[in-house]
Amino acid sequence: MSTSLAGLNSKLRAVKLNTRKRTLEESGDEATGSESEEIARHLRTLKKEATGSSSISGYKPGSIKHISLRNFVTYDSIEVSPGPNMNMIIGPNGTGKSTIVCAIALGLGEKPSILGRAKDLSEFVKHGHGQGHVEITLAGSAGLNDGDVRIRREIHRESNKSVWYVNGRQTTAAEVTRVTRELNVQVSSLCQFLPQDRVVEFSKLSPQDLLRETMAAVGREDLVELQKKLVEKRQKERKMVEDERRLLAEAQTLKKKNEVLERDVQRWQERQQAESQLRVLTALVPVARYTQAKARHDQAKEQRRKAHVHYQEVRNAAGPAEDEILELESRVAASENQRRLLADRRALLEREARKQLAKYERLESAQRDLNGELDALKKRAQKRKETIATLRSEIARLESEFSDMARPPDAESEDILQEVADLRARKLEMNNEIIQIQEEQNGLSRSGTRINSDIDSRAAQMRDLDDVAVQRREALRRFNEDTFKALEWLEANRGMFSQHVFAPVCLEASVRDSRYAAIIESIVGMSTLRTFVVQCDEDYHRFTRNVIDTMKLRVDVVSLRRTLDDFQPPLARNTLGTLGFDGYALDFIDAPRPVLAAMCDRDHIHETPVALGSIDNQAVESKNAFKEYVADGTRYSVTRGRYGSRASTVTTMRIRPHARLLSAGETDESRAARERFTREIDELRNQLGENERTMRKLGLRERKVRDSHRQIEFRENELRKERENRAEAMRVYNRAQVRIESKQAQLDSLLSEERKEAQGGQTLVQQERRRIDGELRDNASSRAQAIAEVAEAMAEIAAVLHDTAAAGLLGLSNARALNALRVEADRQRRAVEEAKEAFEQANLAFGEAKEHAKMCLEETRSVTDGMTDEERQAVRDAQEQRRDVTCEELEIELSTCRQRLSMAANSGLSARVMEQYAERKAQLENAETECERIVAQLRSIRKQKRSLRRQWEQPLSQIVQQISENFTRMFDYIGCSGEVRLKRAGDGVVSMPDSSVANGDDSDDDGNQGTRPQDDEDYGSWGVEIRVSFRSNEELQALDNHRQSGGERAVSTIVYLQSLQSLVAAPFRVVDEINQGMDQRNERLIHALIVNTACRRDVGQYFLITPKLLQDLEYHPMMKVLCIFNGEWQPEAFNFSKYISNARGTSAVRA
Repeated sequence: MSTSLAGLNSKLRAVKLNTRKRTLEESGDEATGSESEEIARHLRTLKKEATGSSSISGYKPGSIKHISLRNFVTYDSIEVSPGPNMNMIIGPNGTGKSTIVCAIALGLGEKPSILGRAKDLSEFVKHGHGQGHVEITLAGSAGLNDGDVRIRREIHRESNKSVWYVNGRQTTAAEVTRVTRELNVQVSSLCQFLPQDRVVEFSKLSPQDLLRETMAAVGREDLVELQKKLVEKRQKERKMVEDERRLLAEAQTLKKKNEVLERDVQRWQERQQAESQLRVLTALVPVARYTQAKARHDQAKEQRRKAHVHYQEVRNAAGPAEDEILELESRVAASENQRRLLADRRALLEREARKQLAKYERLESAQRDLNGELDALKKRAQKRKETIATLRSEIARLESEFSDMARPPDAESEDILQEVADLRARKLEMNNEIIQIQEEQNGLSRSGTRINSDIDSRAAQMRDLDDVAVQRREALRRFNEDTFKALEWLEANRGMFSQHVFAPVCLEASVRDSRYAAIIESIVGMSTLRTFVVQCDEDYHRFTRNVIDTMKLRVDVVSLRRTLDDFQPPLARNTLGTLGFDGYALDFIDAPRPVLAAMCDRDHIHETPVALGSIDNQAVESKNAFKEYVADGTRYSVTRGRYGSRASTVTTMRIRPHARLLSAGETDESRAARERFTREIDELRNQLGENERTMRKLGLRERKVRDSHRQIEFRENELRKERENRAEAMRVYNRAQVRIESKQAQLDSLLSEERKEAQGGQTLVQQERRRIDGELRDNASSRAQAIAEVAEAMAEIAAVLHDTAAAGLLGLSNARALNALRVEADRQRRAVEEAKEAFEQANLAFGEAKEHAKMCLEETRSVTDGMTDEERQAVRDAQEQRRDVTCEELEIELSTCRQRLSMAANSGLSARVMEQYAERKAQLENAETECERIVAQLRSIRKQKRSLRRQWEQPLSQIVQQISENFTRMFDYIGCSGEVRLKRAGDGVVSMPDSSVANGDDSDDDGNQGTRPQDDEDYGSWGVEIRVSFRSNEELQALDNHRQSGGERAVSTIVYLQSLQSLVAAPFRVVDEINQGMDQRNERLIHALIVNTACRRDVGQYFLITPKLLQDLEYHPMMKVLCIFNGEWQPEAFNFSKYISNARGTSAVRA
């Protein structure tokens, strides 16, 4: 290890002396003569050592031999001379290690965007200077006259432009790009150049991008070109396959159309024949129609003659029957009149007989009543004696009971009436009071309804304001899914915590003025914005145990013991205003106090002043009070030295114009509206509470009144029952007295009647009996007379019935004769009418047949007059052939012929059908020829594609296999598992079997039989897939930006890059702070891997930048360690001679 330290010490001296020399030149300090000579002598010695080392190892063409920077980012001036092999650039954070990486990228022609830092080139010029430059010397090659290439880039802040020089000659950026490409420099490739801010991009590379980066990194541009050609060939093949399918479909369509045309040709010929047949039938049908019409005319004429003769005969035979009908009708009428008169007489007699019968029945009833009176007269004296005895006994019993009864009190006494009146008055008063209470309750209810409506209205307006929170929650979900899931869990489980746990800062905090949102977000880190804030350790452990350990979510959570009052600003706010600032960042943020305290602790918002406009930077920096401040859209970071003059270094960065998470903050107007709504809701709720209290008081009052009301009603019921009882008792008393009086009156009446009979003797009874006997005799005489009258009426009714029967028989006989005569007359009349109608119809048919025959004759003449002799002969021949065919059959044949012609006409047939048939046949032949040409081209393209694939896939598979072997070996070295594999992909189009295979061409260039069809020819989607496993029980998983942790991704990235080390054609490689996020074990193992793979003579130059080093790391003599001593913390007086002497003494002792 002593030898390694000596080598390290000797290599450190060059950088230290160069840096010190440049510093002395810039500051204007003068060194003593002896010290200057000592420095020069050591520089020459170190230069010789470097030259000797170069002769041993040698710089590959395109590797970096020298870097010179001036006014670049944090450097005033610096020169770096890296070694040809591994170069470690170390130094504390903020000293400018990554600045050297930026200088390499920009100095070799790349754009600032490749660095992932500032977008404008002018931001790389050191603050306070108008321009700066980067100069890089590259080892030359034979193509460049075997001389070094010195590339210089001057950057001008004002114009934000560059001026390029190559070997002192001004040139263009395109020329610089050409030179670097000739030297195989690939700064844009992540496999060659991996700056700090792009480390995370490597794990985000898709397999396709990683394949392209890998092919470029190993210097196989021929493979890149072959892949492009394969993609082009595949695209051309797919297009030609589609063309072939299209042509085949067109040929099939043409074949079908020609088949249709063949049928059309046949139909066209049939149509010509049908037209000739139509002309013959058109002439033949009228001739046949006339022949039939002439026959029907003759037949109709004969039928008319016969009908007329029959009509005359029938009409002459129907005359005599009419006179006989008139005579019989008069007889029937006379018989009917006599029968009606006899019926009226019989009805009169029947009514008189029923009247006498009713009189007889009344007399019978009167006789029964008189007999009953006579019997009652005999029994009445005995019954009266019994009744008198019963009444005397009952009167005696009632008088005895009545004498025992006391007179009941009066039901309507004055005391009861007065009490009832008082109760009614009190009840009325209570009813009025209840009505008044209910009216007050209704008023309060209406007021409560109105207040609730106002509260709902204010709440709805506040919900509209809360939409801002919804928008910010959605922004958080897009920004960090794990934080959003943790928030959902927190909202569902708040009851688990002893104190309130605050949601992520971006939801709890809001910017008071939206103009400051982007500024505040640039100051507050993204990790802070997604941080949960808890208020005690117990809740902190419970939250992390559930969310981080159990749910495996990657979130930030903080628990502070300090309060907001513990964070005080460095300057008073009135002093801050004199410098042009609007206030501290804390002044523009609204959030709960624990959240503000967390933001102060993490991002120092209480110490960072902000301003929307410009300020005096020199005045601000002279205060030495701020580490950061924001003004005019720029964030200034001030770094001060810890030693010497403690001068400050200012780094600037333009802030993002729009905030991502705090853009939806509340405005002053919305905040004022929210406060007003809250205040109004509180006031309305107070009113509602007062109404509820008043309502409860009224309810108690109403219950008391209703209790008193029920007591009054209870007393009224008692009084009403008492009055009813008194009235009932009085009614019982009066009924008893009335019953005695009634019984006594009955007894007096019977006694009076008995005394009258005793005084008058038997006179009254005898008189009553004589009256009844006389009435019975009169009744019997009247009954006898009524019976005699009924018998007389019945005899007369019998005579009338006899006369009515005789008249009915005579009328019936006449009616039968009349009906028979009428039937015969009707038959004769119908026969006359039918004969007349038959004659008229025959006459009409004759006329119609005559007219039809004339019309058919004219039609026949019109058809045959224009015909030639040949046509007339054809018609006669057809008529002779169809002698037995009716006209209807001819018409059917003609209609059928016309339909065939109509169908042919509707099908669009024309004389061009034959021309179309020939044209389509030619088109079909052309399509088949074109299809054969495409098949031949497809065969050629597939043959070329198979050849290109072998040229591309075989070396590519070998490269990936070699990378995978290196990758697996290195992962085994660190105790993990990993592999790299070539990932093939298809496009859904299987090119085999195809037309070429069908034609017998299924062999490759070597004559080998083709492989089975497979869909893996989407060459643009082929890629390289890295699969890793960091645990013994875990299967290999693809490397991506989500599955593995940051440290695991860093280890995988550097191992893959080291796996490429023996294959890369690039002259140098740069890896910046790849060890960030690794634990000590992985960092030590990865460092050993890098040293073992980079410190070889057959590999290119390697730059490893890191801010930290573990102790006892592996060292190799071919390593060169560049220590960055930059910043104002260095002492002003530094004795280089003494330092070098001490270093030499230490080296000698260790040697």
